[in-house]
Amino acid sequence: MQAITGVNADRLPEEKKRGMTIDLGYAYWPQPDGRVPGFIDVPGHEKFLSNMLAGVGGIDHALLVVACDDGVMAQTREHLAILQLTGNPMLTVALTKADRVDEARVDEVERQVKEVLREYGFAEAKLFITAATEGRGMDALREHLLQLPEREHASQHSFRLAIDRAFTVKGAGLVVTGTALSGEVKVGDSLWLTGGK
Repeated sequence: MQAITGVNADRLPEEKKRGMTIDLGYAYWPQPDGRVPGFIDVPGHEKFLSNMLAGVGGIDHALLVVACDDGVMAQTREHLAILQLTGNPMLTVALTKADRVDEARVDEVERQVKEVLREYGFAEAKLFITAATEGRGMDALREHLLQLPEREHASQHSFRLAIDRAFTVKGAGLVVTGTALSGEVKVGDSLWLTGGK
């Protein structure tokens, strides 16, 4: 995500230490035309699958990242199965770290990925081979992401916000952030909090 947006969404010390996403991370990518695509970085590791589930509830598009030095893993299949169940048909795939392996391995991983995409009904997904340290494929990936259409949101329905995280800000109190699933809200509106523990 940092190679696309310039934002390192790994904010927890443990994430930085281990070089992996544990909790949901967020980044925004302001564009000159006023659009601000937002990204939710979800964990790929199987131990943090519940965090991944929390992050995909209201997404318009998924960017599946497969490292060329790892290839397709069990988590790749899990994530595709979850995306399939959410009914989210828009998917892009980035094969990363292409600079860490030879071209034969890149070709092998590309074949693996195309096969698993077909299995889960994502055969039409656009695939990019990238190496962020060299800039390989990054411009094409960024351009593709900016061309994606926004999903139509049901603004005539009641406002629904899937809360992704909550935290306290000194002087302000409890702050929640999340994904607006439907409807609109404005200053002065009364909201209901439902669900939870």
